[in-house]
Amino acid sequence: MHHLVGKWPFVIAAALAVLLVGCKPEKTPPLAVSSRAMAMAAEPGTTDRRIAFSHAFAVELPSAVVEITQQKNLTACLAGGCTVLNTHIDRLRDGLVQASISVRIAPDRYPAFAAAITAPPATLVSHTETAEDKTIPLIDVEKRLDAQLALRDRLSQMLKQVGTSVTDLVAVEKQLADVQGAIESATAQRNYLRSITDTVKVDVAYNGLIQQAGPFDVSPIRAALDNFVRIVIESLGDMIAWIAYALPWLPLVVLAGWVVRRLVRPRFP
Repeated sequence: MHHLVGKWPFVIAAALAVLLVGCKPEKTPPLAVSSRAMAMAAEPGTTDRRIAFSHAFAVELPSAVVEITQQKNLTACLAGGCTVLNTHIDRLRDGLVQASISVRIAPDRYPAFAAAITAPPATLVSHTETAEDKTIPLIDVEKRLDAQLALRDRLSQMLKQVGTSVTDLVAVEKQLADVQGAIESATAQRNYLRSITDTVKVDVAYNGLIQQAGPFDVSPIRAALDNFVRIVIESLGDMIAWIAYALPWLPLVVLAGWVVRRLVRPRFP
């Protein structure tokens, strides 16, 4: 008995060691932890992202072909099913012509349209590309739209209930009209966000150049000639205006001259 009592501390220590080993939590391999983190980071798949892409081109070409090139690009764009947002053209006094277009085109048709924009006689000056994530705004407006649609269904059911008072019916109909307005607004926002993420926005600025004689810029000579013709025309107009002003007084001037001549002419006996 005494022999067993002396061994109890060793028996208890061994039992505690076994229990601690059995209760020791299993460590997760570092590779498993890394894989889980990567999976969580990649959870919102890239296919669900709604990105609005836009491109801005600036090209230079002779002023004489700016309008023709603009119309040619618009024709090619419309043939590809694009949407024209706006067009603009300026014909300046010194012969310069500047133009611009803004369109939305399908992503698969954008490369061909970009090649047409930069084709000769145009020379590419700059090209800017921007991308804006519209995923969160689109999700938000879709959730609001779903909530408004559900509320409209509930209000429509309330109108069909038997025994509803006239006062309640009027209140429900008023709220239903407000909900319908909110639905139409949310639908328009959703459609707009989908349109700008389903298409590519392209802005093109056409900068016309003055025709040159070899390496020399002849625009100052042309501007001087235009100024000379303008001054001659304006002077001729002023002269005609002065004649028109003086014509009614011409008989009186002639009469006054005759009277003065009669008075100052010397009289001989």
